[in-house]
Amino acid sequence: MAKAATWLLAALLLTALVAMPALAAQYPPACPDSIGIWNIQNPAAPCHPTDGDTVWVGVGGIVTGRDTKTSGVGFYMQLSGGGPYSGIDVFTANTIWSVAVGDSVIIRPSKVMEYGGETEMIALSGSFGDNLKVFKVLGPTALPPFYVGNTTDFNNLPTNTALEPYECGLARVTPRGGPLRVARLFGTSSFMVVDSACTTGICDSVFVDVTTLPNPSLGLPDLGTTLQFVQGIVGQTANGYRIRMRDDNDWYPSVNPPTVADAYAIKDDSVRVVFDKQVTQASAENVGHYSLATFGATVNSATLEPNGSCVMLNITNGLGHGVKETVNVSGVVAAANSKPMLDLESRTFWNGLTPISVIQAPELDPLPPGNALCPDRSLFAGVGSAAGSEKVTYRGVCTAAFPEGLYYVQDATSPTRGGLATYAPITPLIVGHQYLLVASIQEYFEETESTYNVYARDEGVVTPPAPVVRTVAVLRDTTCDATQSITNGEDYEGMLVKLVNVKSFHNAAGPGYGFDVAGPYPACTDTIHIRNVKSAAGWTYQADSLMLLDVAGIQTFSFGTMQIAPRFDSDFLNHGQLGVPPGTLSKVSFSAYPNPARVTKVNFALPKQSDVDLSVFDLSGRKVATLARGSMPAGQYTRDWNGGGAGAGVYFVRLRVGSENYNLRTITLK
Repeated sequence: MAKAATWLLAALLLTALVAMPALAAQYPPACPDSIGIWNIQNPAAPCHPTDGDTVWVGVGGIVTGRDTKTSGVGFYMQLSGGGPYSGIDVFTANTIWSVAVGDSVIIRPSKVMEYGGETEMIALSGSFGDNLKVFKVLGPTALPPFYVGNTTDFNNLPTNTALEPYECGLARVTPRGGPLRVARLFGTSSFMVVDSACTTGICDSVFVDVTTLPNPSLGLPDLGTTLQFVQGIVGQTANGYRIRMRDDNDWYPSVNPPTVADAYAIKDDSVRVVFDKQVTQASAENVGHYSLATFGATVNSATLEPNGSCVMLNITNGLGHGVKETVNVSGVVAAANSKPMLDLESRTFWNGLTPISVIQAPELDPLPPGNALCPDRSLFAGVGSAAGSEKVTYRGVCTAAFPEGLYYVQDATSPTRGGLATYAPITPLIVGHQYLLVASIQEYFEETESTYNVYARDEGVVTPPAPVVRTVAVLRDTTCDATQSITNGEDYEGMLVKLVNVKSFHNAAGPGYGFDVAGPYPACTDTIHIRNVKSAAGWTYQADSLMLLDVAGIQTFSFGTMQIAPRFDSDFLNHGQLGVPPGTLSKVSFSAYPNPARVTKVNFALPKQSDVDLSVFDLSGRKVATLARGSMPAGQYTRDWNGGGAGAGVYFVRLRVGSENYNLRTITLK
């Protein structure tokens, strides 16, 4: 699944220096490697790129709005804290990136361009987005706060320099006395509002655009319509400033009837219908306003939830789980403006509560004999790497919480295909808690994963599933199994697994570094990689090539291979060092040889299992490296010290065994 590597790459893009040919000014190397939106938008900022300059480092923010029209595809992003100089337009021309509002993203490389007075980030090739890369770092997160002001603050004149710092950021126009009043219409694309409290003299007017971002366009209010607020993204053209609305929630009260935003199963007999605005209770609970596509299916009851915009339907349709169903809705009335839905609207979803094993099952060839297709893909996923358009509902226990919003959820009752990667849910998941989740399914680098989660219900603490014990040969096997006649690594993807009596294939570079294991001992003919999804910030176990161990973790698919991702240090169990019978060592020994040297071998021996910390310090007492740490069985150990990034010099190596300390001095040469 290459996911951790992708996130790591995205993070490194923030700090990478790249030697490229000159294209106007270059950022960096002349400036620090942290150029961001604030530097680009603020003319007084240090390292301020201007029109035509190239930015090689990653520029990141939270997506606040999307433009999917062919006239100018792109999106807006903003720093999480909001405020002045925090928003920017990303123009991707003919490339529609699969990002959603609320996603945290990084773009790279890019060029700064002023278009009609508005600052854009574009591809190096100019008008086409073919070499502009967008890296999704995190899924749905809270949007930046709105800049709130009145009609004077947001007047549309080009001379309104006070609004320039908020260009491309989220903003809301509220009245001083109010309400706001629609004073002028411009075709079908825009309108102006004024503060109705202003009756004499100059009344500041605000230009509101309803066609650039919404797709389809929202339509215009009637002349004289009053509004409590208008919000969106601050835009700029040669004619002045404007508010670019994103959807029907960017004004209140909306002048439009309600629309169905989503629908999905909650359980086998329940469907949740989500509207884009609050609706009246009488119209929402009228079962005559709903129907199902399945012949003979009935809607038994409809209950409006306290939030006023979601309706729970109790249904009978005779379908099993994992079968497509469609709900049809009409006649529901908006609470704010009493306008009913104009047309029948439909939403398709996967029926019922679907077991994870069904989601993970391979898609079958629709033609006889109906064998599984290769590569192994979920029926619920979209085409290629895209997410499926229909939502699926599943339940499982959270077994792992990795960085950047990656979780694993498992059905404890499934012997195979019971685990599922769950990316960026709307609420953090807690290991050991059971959840009901609704999301889309995608194949992310060929690992089945749920994404775009819209519903999450914590059902409390449950007994976590025990790791499934399998051999290296089974878990590493990626053989295409069209007839599903063998048991291989795909059958345990996303599940907790365990290897018993395997041998570290090589010494790890340090605590927390990935390594390979071979097993089972003593043959050790097969190998599999043990990866640390959190890099050095997760587990701190350090592999030793002479150690026999058990290792548990999540079965993942990364870079075309099956790999195991332990979650914490307790997922490792050392059985001792090979060739060192218990009780043969009488005391702790500690030495370094050669000394001085470019690479010094630090040797130590433990007579019994002990908590160990082997660290290196410089002459000032500052720790510069940790060579070993954690509970280690009796045995003899060797760690290499080459100065790392500290350089040549005199260092002190300290071995702490339990409460006892041992020290020696080394001289590192270069």
